[in-house]
Amino acid sequence: MKAIIIAGGQGTRLRPLTYQRPKPLVPVANRPFLEYQVALLRKHGITDIVFATNYLSEQIEAHFGDGSRFGVRMQYALENEPLGTGGAIRNAANLVPDSSLVVFNGDVLMDFDLSAIIAFHQKKHASATITLTEVPSPNPFGVLYLTPEGEVERWEEPTEELKQRLALDREIVPTGKDYINAGCYILEPSCIARIPPNTKVSIERDTYPKMIAERAGVYGYSAKGYWLDLGRAEQLLSATQAILSGVVRTATTGLAVGEGTTIAPTTWINGLTAIGKHCRISDESRLENCILLDNVTVGNNVRLYGIIVDENVVIEDEVVIAGRGGGSSVPVISAGSVLKRGTRLQL
Repeated sequence: MKAIIIAGGQGTRLRPLTYQRPKPLVPVANRPFLEYQVALLRKHGITDIVFATNYLSEQIEAHFGDGSRFGVRMQYALENEPLGTGGAIRNAANLVPDSSLVVFNGDVLMDFDLSAIIAFHQKKHASATITLTEVPSPNPFGVLYLTPEGEVERWEEPTEELKQRLALDREIVPTGKDYINAGCYILEPSCIARIPPNTKVSIERDTYPKMIAERAGVYGYSAKGYWLDLGRAEQLLSATQAILSGVVRTATTGLAVGEGTTIAPTTWINGLTAIGKHCRISDESRLENCILLDNVTVGNNVRLYGIIVDENVVIEDEVVIAGRGGGSSVPVISAGSVLKRGTRLQL
């Protein structure tokens, strides 16, 4: 069993954090996000990994190299033009021909029992197994329906009207539960062969529906554990808090403070805040439920709550910025910004 991680997207919903770095390298609790996926694969004995890359691909390759530093073997399948999820998988599969594959979307944080998913797939002799997670209904995701044996019999995408309504009103009261695609697949060569080479293809919208209609061995496995799509700033903040609090079953050191960072003894910082390398936090400041990336300077008597601060930002004395700490709007301070003394911002 080998693996492909789809890591070529531009991360437009995470801008400005993704203007200068690819989304899979955005830090979560001071660790580039993609490292969590690599660690999960290695934990379950999968050490041959191909990254399907496009946007800022050179940064991903520079960070991971040949993979030896992470105890795995890395290869890279560059898309000169975006090929969609299916096209990216087909392009990357050329580096691991005739292999059964675990495929991850490169923007999902999870701690599922991958070995159990693989065992289910093999027991069913499936051509494709889609890992499912349970979420409240209504939701903006495609919903899957299974037979009693676990075969996928129907996949329903929400209407654009529903997506827009949910985007505008995040407080809609749930009316039930749905099973959605968790962005983790087990695929056999017979499934890969259905994807035309060098063509833009969505495996979710093009490949799976045809296979489901033909009863071509597409199964669903409902996984237990933590799952989050890191598409927006509030989700990035939630993922950081989940890791630091131990909700996600992954290695963590509690309060995340990068090397070379200095924090004044009179400053108060809660345990759900991550601070990057070479930051300087001055006297009488208070940071709660925040992410500070590298080289951030925080002045005296600053109050930061529920925000994300990109690299090389200077926050002068007596600044107050308050977000919702994981709600529907999280302020992001762009790299290189300077917030002058006494600035106030509340969302």
